[in-house]
Amino acid sequence: HDNSFHYRCAIGKLNFLEKSTRPDIAYAVHQCARFSIDPKVEHANAVRWIARYLKGTRDKGFIIHPTQEGFEVFVDADFSGNWDATIAHFDKDTAHSRHGCFVMFAGCPIVWASQLQTEISLSSTESEVTRLSYALRSAIPMMRLINELNKNGFKVPNVGPKVHCKVFEDNSGAIKIARVPK
Repeated sequence: HDNSFHYRCAIGKLNFLEKSTRPDIAYAVHQCARFSIDPKVEHANAVRWIARYLKGTRDKGFIIHPTQEGFEVFVDADFSGNWDATIAHFDKDTAHSRHGCFVMFAGCPIVWASQLQTEISLSSTESEVTRLSYALRSAIPMMRLINELNKNGFKVPNVGPKVHCKVFEDNSGAIKIARVPK
């Protein structure tokens, strides 16, 4: 990296944008953030590419129309998608699966994430179940908060007396495990 800009500062600003309004850059920003300690020319070029993308899409954004009731949780995981045998001996993170989720309330996005899993999964089902667990750890407290607000007289729009949650999962093994009542 030629130090033509402060790499960590740029990553901090991109993280802020990603977490507040731009889920479309989550994966790219996270990949660049992994190299904040010692960025190379390729990483600086990737940050510049993200900045050009943001400049080109600055008139794009969310159009929010709250219409549905309750929560919806969309989950997916990429089982060891970054695995590269040529660099695995010095970059152990290539063995980690990447997972993401998108939590919506009343049809409006409220939480999203794209991150590497902290543990190494041994199967795609294990990777998906891990992401499902992380996603529901975000959604369940929010569901309880909405229920508590309703019980205490606050009128939360588009929510009936009971808050429900739909989880969208594409791995049949993870669905079977999630349906076990234990």
